[in-house]
Amino acid sequence: MKSQKFLDVMERIKKAKTKQSNLIEYKQDLAGEERTFFSEEPGILFVLSGELEYQIGETNFILLKQGEYLFYPKGVTVQLEIENGCSSLLLPLTKSITESFIQLLEEYRGFSPRLLEVPKRVCIMQETWSNEIDKLLIDMLEKYLENNDFFIHLYACEVMYHIFPNEYMLSKISYILDMFYYPESIRMVEAFLLQNYQRPLRVRNIVEKVNVSESQLNRLYKRYFQQSPMERLTEIRMEQAALLLKNQSITVTEAAGQVGYQSMSAFVQQFKKKFGVSPKDYQLSGNR
Repeated sequence: MKSQKFLDVMERIKKAKTKQSNLIEYKQDLAGEERTFFSEEPGILFVLSGELEYQIGETNFILLKQGEYLFYPKGVTVQLEIENGCSSLLLPLTKSITESFIQLLEEYRGFSPRLLEVPKRVCIMQETWSNEIDKLLIDMLEKYLENNDFFIHLYACEVMYHIFPNEYMLSKISYILDMFYYPESIRMVEAFLLQNYQRPLRVRNIVEKVNVSESQLNRLYKRYFQQSPMERLTEIRMEQAALLLKNQSITVTEAAGQVGYQSMSAFVQQFKKKFGVSPKDYQLSGNR
């Protein structure tokens, strides 16, 4: 990251001063700027230089540094704050790009995320990108300057290939695609859960957000997720806890609190039920 080639292409983009693509968005934010947007589709936000802080729903603001990306789902409010200046690249995972990626997987790897026998995954994560992605971002920015969305589309699929390298990660793609087809009430509840899983929630809190009865909502979730809304909430919390525990510096108690648990025993019990090991053992193993 920050190779001379990277610096050169970003400098040329600054001088261009015009929108060069309908598929990606390059931003150069000044110190003190703030942005808030509602995600009409899932997206990947790459920090090319500097750093920013982001908030999704009711979460605390989290630092996203140069060389890291944020992967967020459809239907959530994302707030960005830039303290000292930052350049970023946003790749919205549109239905077209997601379907292209799945088609390539099916045709050339004989593999489809739809065939995964795993629960639906939650799509909020923050990671450092690889050297392969670094090179692809440079290529993508070069094509951005050429206003060449054909190659940008291809590079986007290749970036996804590196971000979703295994079955665990590919299961998130199934969720992304399905979100385009779920009924509006399901999409509304999913967005609410993803933005508020840190809070103590009850079924009545969920029902208040959609114009359906509790029994109807339960039937919808049984149909599309094979579980109740509260079981889905627990799943989201466990998935997010697993992502947090990839960080060796965070304690199990901190992870439990950040995903909405006040009782450590309840958290440990649910985590063991989900992953088959205790949160501490999961963290020490470096699993997933």
